[in-house]
Order: sequence, then C-alpha cells, then structure tokens
Amino acid sequence: MTHRIWLAPMQGYTELLFRDVYAEIFSGVDIAISPFISALPEGRAKDREWNDVLPDDNTKMPVIPQIMGNVAEDLALLANRLYDLGHPVVNINLGCPYKMVAKKKKGSGILCFPDELDALLETLVSRMKGRLSIKTRLGRHTREEFHTLIPIYNRYPLEDLTVHPRTGIQMYTGEPDLAFFEEVLPEIRHRVIYNGDLWSLTRFEALSNRFPSISDWMIGRWILPNPFLPAEIKGARFEEEEKLLLLKRFHDAIYERQVERLDGPGHVTSVMKAFWVYFKDAFEHGDRLFKPLRRISDIDSYEAAVAQLFAGKPAVADFNV
Repeated sequence: MTHRIWLAPMQGYTELLFRDVYAEIFSGVDIAISPFISALPEGRAKDREWNDVLPDDNTKMPVIPQIMGNVAEDLALLANRLYDLGHPVVNINLGCPYKMVAKKKKGSGILCFPDELDALLETLVSRMKGRLSIKTRLGRHTREEFHTLIPIYNRYPLEDLTVHPRTGIQMYTGEPDLAFFEEVLPEIRHRVIYNGDLWSLTRFEALSNRFPSISDWMIGRWILPNPFLPAEIKGARFEEEEKLLLLKRFHDAIYERQVERLDGPGHVTSVMKAFWVYFKDAFEHGDRLFKPLRRISDIDSYEAAVAQLFAGKPAVADFNV
C-alpha cells in the first residue's frame, strides 16, 4: 500500500514559514492542513491567517486551509472565499481540545451537541462551492459520543475524516483509544486519516499493521523532534551524523527566517524558545540541553548557546527504542 503523509495543523508552529523550511530540508510530507482560520462575521478572516494559505506562496508544500467557527453561514462564506482563491477543499476543525475554544462550541466543544453539529454541517455543505473535510476527536467528554457522531458524518459527502482517537477533555494526555477506534472504524463510510501519537517508524509500523485499511497518516507535534519520520515511512534511512547536520540546518533556517520576519530580539528568542519546547526532544537528554536556553532573552546569547549546543555533537534521540 502507498501511504500518504499529512502535516497536522499546529497553531503557532506549522504556519507557512515552517512548512517552507521543512519542505526545503526534508521530504515525505505529501500535504498539510493549515492552522485554523477563524470564521469572522460575513466570512471575514484575520489577515495573518488568510495570508498563510495564499496559493502563490504555498508552492513548496500543498496546503488545505482549516476553518474554525460555530456559525454555519460565516463558515460557508469563508469556505467560498477560499474556493475562489483556489482551494477546492477546506477542512473544519472539530477537534481543538482547549477549553477556551470548546466553551464557545467550537472545535471539540460542539461534539457534545450533535443536533447543533448536524445543523451546522447541513448548512455548511449545502452552501459551499467546494468540498469539505473534517478533523475530529472521539467526542468532547466521552468516547461514546462518537457513536452519535458517526451517523452524522456519514450523512455528508466528505472529502475525508481525520480521527484523533482521544476525547477533547483528554487534551494530549493518556493513550489514544486504539481499541475503540478499531471497533468503530468499519462504521465510517469516508476515507479515514489517522492522527495521534505517531512518533516513530516502529510506531507507524505497529499502527499500519493494526489498521491495514488506512493509507493516510497525520503527524502533529512529533514532526518537530523527529522530522525524519515521513521520509522513513517511505523507505529513507539516515545515519546519526547526517541527522545531526540536518537538525542544525533545520533550526538555523527557522531561526534566520524568524529574524527576518519578527521585530525585536525579545520576540525572536520567545518564538524560538517555543520551538525548542518540542525540538529539544530530538536529542538525548534534551531537557538538560534546553535548560540554558530558557533564561536567554537576547539574540547574541541565544546564537552562542545554540552554537555551543551543536558543537558538542549531542546524541540524536532514537525514537524506535
């Protein structure tokens, strides 16, 4: 089976800058879902979010815009604006687990209101020019909510359905409920994209053997510490020294473009320290390596600390252990 690899949307991480750098240095990702674009009244969107999916700028990695909201008419207008821009498919975020989003009945917050979700999808699908895909959790509070959600999803002509087999209130803690996912998978009529805790080639092989009908796999936060994974899934192999060189090149390219984009050294170092929250796990003893960077606020000190870190040739983490 030919496997297709998707880049999951991560607000603050997988915007255009990241996608471009990743595509320049690594391979294996076939398509990305953008961080969500909030549907404002009358289908408007924030310039920053809108500019992230302009087709002329997204030439290195194909992208499908993700939309977020709970007003069907505004979502439809935004979807149609994106269609006119050149995006025949949009993805709706029904999985965001954060409480500040969910309490507004957005993201996973609407999953425990199936009648409202059904009405929203009916209006949205009927008024869209293009096609709709969905990214969902099993439910907001319990996995049993998914038994009600499946018939709703099955009613609509979706492009695909990405399932993260956790509930919203789980956030990213605990294990994905693979047994339950395996039980309900045959009931889903759409192409399913698996998402959740895909961190290594060994993990991928275990999941693909368990779910042989799935050909599409979405990688989220693990793409930062293990950017080699998509290529490894497709047969590539890397030596330790090569990995370290590529990780340094990856960091340096992200850093250089953030310096070009952002105003002020404090802003740059703040963004880069957020990057290191995940990137540190690319190395053995990553927490210890990251510790000196936590207290840095000026660019010169940051550059010196990172140069020292890589000069020490830290061991690259082996995710297949």
